[in-house]
Amino acid sequence: MQTLAAAMSVVLPLAFAGEGAIVAAFVQAGVFPEITIRKGESAHEWPFSVDEGTLTCVDYGGRQTVIFSEPWRTDVPQQPGDMTLPRSVIVSVDPFALLASHEDRDLYLPFDSLETLIRRLAPFETMGRALCAGGQPLDKET
Repeated sequence: MQTLAAAMSVVLPLAFAGEGAIVAAFVQAGVFPEITIRKGESAHEWPFSVDEGTLTCVDYGGRQTVIFSEPWRTDVPQQPGDMTLPRSVIVSVDPFALLASHEDRDLYLPFDSLETLIRRLAPFETMGRALCAGGQPLDKET
């Protein structure tokens, strides 16, 4: 289910381009490899406001995008028709790609500059791209 939320966070910005783009993105997306990461296990400065989540790599149209999603919430009802989907954000060193995370930007820890955010996200983007390359990173924190 987290994978679906992650995929939606990438595809929803395309909604403004028309529903044809959304359908095309889902068709080209394929499989979404993912890995669970935790703040306490990270050797790098943690960039997220939650203590754990999932890194997912989405490859659509030849473009790899790494997404971080928080776990499903347990503090609110999760019943069909009344669900609170996990928040998701883009993990990228490309400042323009980060604009797609505007709605859920509070999932990033507060940062004083875009440079700070990018520096924090860089090692996690590398981990996520390793998933797109064909599998689990050997060392989650290299």
